[in-house]
Amino acid sequence: IVHPFEEGDRLYRSGDLARWLPDGSIAFMGRKDDQVKIRGHRIELGEIEEVLLSRDWITKSVVVVDEVAGDKSIVAYVVSNDVLDKKALRSGLSKELPDYMVPSYYVDLDTLPLTSNGKVDRNSLPAVVESDIIKEEYIAPRSKEEEVLAGVWESVLKRNPISVKDSFYNLGG
Repeated sequence: IVHPFEEGDRLYRSGDLARWLPDGSIAFMGRKDDQVKIRGHRIELGEIEEVLLSRDWITKSVVVVDEVAGDKSIVAYVVSNDVLDKKALRSGLSKELPDYMVPSYYVDLDTLPLTSNGKVDRNSLPAVVESDIIKEEYIAPRSKEEEVLAGVWESVLKRNPISVKDSFYNLGG
């Protein structure tokens, strides 16, 4: 766009929202869109919501980034008219989205919380619980190498216990 204060200069619309403070410094307020950055990747959360809504059994969805166990994770909140099979949903999404865009958590809701204006109240979405992550049936490490690897994963991912069948990426790695 044309710079409003410097004739002949141009500015780039970054999508960032900021304001000038009385002391002349600039305070970053967030973004004007739903773009987020997780583990070095820029992600449009709306794209994930659209892929979720392409499923016949999902009637509403909202995708947010939440801090779970000290790490930023993508969380999908869905309203479905059928029993939600989280493994099948994740498997289907992984065929359409890059791995870094596939949600780590899936929360099945009866309805999405709304504001008085009828918009999704993201601040009222329930917190993620352990059952919202896709985990395999627990199988204990069977060798010294598996014990060491499971121990490292538990330390890095801040989850305990981790089965030898669990996926590092499904757990937020």
